[in-house]
Amino acid sequence: MEGLDSIPFKMKLGPKPTGVAYIPTLDGWRAVAIIAVLVCHGLDQRTHSFAEPLGSAGVLLFFAISGFLITRRMVEEKIQTGTVSLRKFYIRRAFRILPPALFYLASITLLGLAGVIPFSVEPLLKALFFVRNYAYFDYSQHATWYSAHFWSLSVEEHFYLIWPAIFVLAGLKRARWIAPGLALATVLWRTIDEKYEFIIRLFHAPYLLSNWGRTDYVADTLLWGCALAVWLGRKPWKTPLPKRTTTAVCAGLIGFVCVAWFTGRVSHAAIFVNLIMTLLVGLTVVDPGSLTGRFLELPALRAVGRLSYSLYLWQQLFFHANHEGLWFQSFPLNIAFIFTCAGLSYYFVERPAIRLGHRIAGSPSVGHADDLPEARAVPVEV
Repeated sequence: MEGLDSIPFKMKLGPKPTGVAYIPTLDGWRAVAIIAVLVCHGLDQRTHSFAEPLGSAGVLLFFAISGFLITRRMVEEKIQTGTVSLRKFYIRRAFRILPPALFYLASITLLGLAGVIPFSVEPLLKALFFVRNYAYFDYSQHATWYSAHFWSLSVEEHFYLIWPAIFVLAGLKRARWIAPGLALATVLWRTIDEKYEFIIRLFHAPYLLSNWGRTDYVADTLLWGCALAVWLGRKPWKTPLPKRTTTAVCAGLIGFVCVAWFTGRVSHAAIFVNLIMTLLVGLTVVDPGSLTGRFLELPALRAVGRLSYSLYLWQQLFFHANHEGLWFQSFPLNIAFIFTCAGLSYYFVERPAIRLGHRIAGSPSVGHADDLPEARAVPVEV
């Protein structure tokens, strides 16, 4: 693969970027996930009961993708080079995640200081240090809303800090059992803690009782993705389902999630809902020729998927929890602002930062095309 400096700046959506690690359907799933979040935050949850579970499902889907993709990259690097460089991994992750997030936080800080939006230092600091998912959410203070979505970024940062080290120390063979084992341990811990409230009592924090986004509560979603990656190994992948049944199975799994969420029984079915997010990803990456796979690889969806991280960051500014917002938070103007700001962030912050991170880390032995804004077409190694 040619160096990152050779990657053209103009985004092309014709030929699919390919590489050792590029999986087009993941861009489609990212698009589905961010659209679910946008619908959730764009609707008044007081009158649309389906909005909140839809947004939650979107975030869980993001988690499953992250667990799968990060582990798949490490699997490829381990097989091809015999080792995994944690230093290079963390450099690439830092330049992938932090610059767009810091740019967003700096922007809402300036808007707050200028009196355009409510401002408070405390929620910004909680977001900056990625403890938002263990912090108290006080929506009576409107400034809390603008960084509240950093709870999910906090979960992912905790995952990035812990799982790669476990993978490197355990090795590929043991990771096949450790990943699903830790996922099941998370399920067991969540069940026990919900009943006996150990964490709430230990830290005298009753607000954590309803804090669904705690890392120790949702880590199984990420870990199921990790397990999928280590068990699939490298290409070629083969679907375990009979021919032309992938879409029907995906539809059945989505139907189960809808029933669980919309009947209020998700707490009892959480183990299955979290696992299903990974199953959906797995079924489509091993059978991209299915109707679902072809849908996910539509150019429009892949384009939205590429913008999904910046979209997730900036949508919070242009929606408001109580839908009593400012002029730029009114529909459809807010949608135009979301995509405009996300596009600017993507092209002028996210992409240059990714290039810089790869340059500092050194040219990787394994091409992580999914982590790049665009890659030249190269043969996929199998």
